[in-house]
Amino acid sequence: MSPVVYRIRLMVVTCIVLFMAMLDNLVVGVALPSIQASFHAEMSDLQWFLNAYTLAFAILLIPFSALGERFGRKRIFLAGVVVFTLGSLAAALSDSSMQLTLARALQGVGAAAIMPISLTLVNTAFPPEKRAAAIGIWSGISGLGLSIGPLVGGAIIEGAPWEVIFWINVPIGVLATLFGALWLKESRGERKPIDPLGILLLGAGLFGLVFGLVRGNDEGWGAFSVWGPIAGGLLALLAFYGWERGRKQPFVQFAHFRSGNYSAYLSAGFWLNAGIFGAIFLLTLFLQQAQGYSALGAGAREMVWTACTMIAAPLAGLAIGRFGSKRILLLGLFLQIAAMIGFALVIMNQGAVFPFGYMVPMMMAAGAGMGLSFTPLSHGLLSSVSEEAAGEASGLSNTARELGGVFGVAIGGLVFARGGAIASPDDFGDHLVPSLFVLSAMLAAAFLSVVLFAGREKRRAASERGARAASEPELRG
Repeated sequence: MSPVVYRIRLMVVTCIVLFMAMLDNLVVGVALPSIQASFHAEMSDLQWFLNAYTLAFAILLIPFSALGERFGRKRIFLAGVVVFTLGSLAAALSDSSMQLTLARALQGVGAAAIMPISLTLVNTAFPPEKRAAAIGIWSGISGLGLSIGPLVGGAIIEGAPWEVIFWINVPIGVLATLFGALWLKESRGERKPIDPLGILLLGAGLFGLVFGLVRGNDEGWGAFSVWGPIAGGLLALLAFYGWERGRKQPFVQFAHFRSGNYSAYLSAGFWLNAGIFGAIFLLTLFLQQAQGYSALGAGAREMVWTACTMIAAPLAGLAIGRFGSKRILLLGLFLQIAAMIGFALVIMNQGAVFPFGYMVPMMMAAGAGMGLSFTPLSHGLLSSVSEEAAGEASGLSNTARELGGVFGVAIGGLVFARGGAIASPDDFGDHLVPSLFVLSAMLAAAFLSVVLFAGREKRRAASERGARAASEPELRG
């Protein structure tokens, strides 16, 4: 099999599976009313239909990345596809709230293997000069899956039972498993020894943080059930850090954080997802509850955002070779900051009810900004470490971004709720404006992380090309 054919097949398998996993991250939200009616579920049950996936996904990203490096990326990736498919089947067959919650957790387990390892497979399969473009396609598919989740969910729910949302994953997962087994090559990274205590401490820390954040707005941030898990999670992460520092082959290489680029892109990923996913969550509600669109109508209008993300992400991959990850990422973050402030100013000047055309420029800027941000974030981070450490970097990156998304939704929702009761669309707009300014500040934090700490990777890339050119005569000789 030629390298070109292999790379095409790799992109087909990984992008289809990635899209399926990312789509299910948000698609269930639209189906919650139908699921509630089917099971006569309580509000707490509805929250766990979403949170079970998020918790399993966030906690296991780093461990699965490490397992892929040690036991084989293809093996762990395909295991993730199988688990996700089984979770989808179990969800479609569920006849109680508890069964659906457990099935969603199983989906999250599978997605935790799919997300980081798919990026590692793409990163290692392509040569450096083509890597950014490949990651651009990967990022575009990831963003598409997240962005059109509400649209797909709304379209299905309006014409079919909610179980269809999960049934459609089953044949896709089966085909992806078969083609992945036939087409993908096995690869490994740094084979670190298994560290059960480290995995336990890391898992406990991430569980505490995510559990507290996702429940904060419902339980009240002063409740022990909220701040207790957050405090316990922070203590567990401190214990994890202390344990890892004393190991000869640590589970997480903290020495990588000495690199300005590594730290900058991890921090930027957290704040980017915090700002943008907090905004997507609130603006989706705004379109439905303030402007009166149906779930399908709101999702269709958000396609303006999605389309720009899909166009911009591959273009960002092509532009990185000329301008570098840092410049492209800063442009993407600037567009998103401008879009959030623009949304707030329109609502302040027009009220909450206005023609959709007023939102189109901001949606286009936000979508293009997302596409221009996701690709250089992944490429810049992976370029700051060796290929042997790519799996670990991918896992940490996805964990930071997942935590950022949970944090942004929680804090954005907290600021939104502090305005009191909502009695009219204009009340909704008055609540939304301060949240948008807070979320734009989070995006500004991502911007500053890159400005202050990321180096000029273009010079490094040029020096690496020079070194390769200098060594070529010796290789030929």
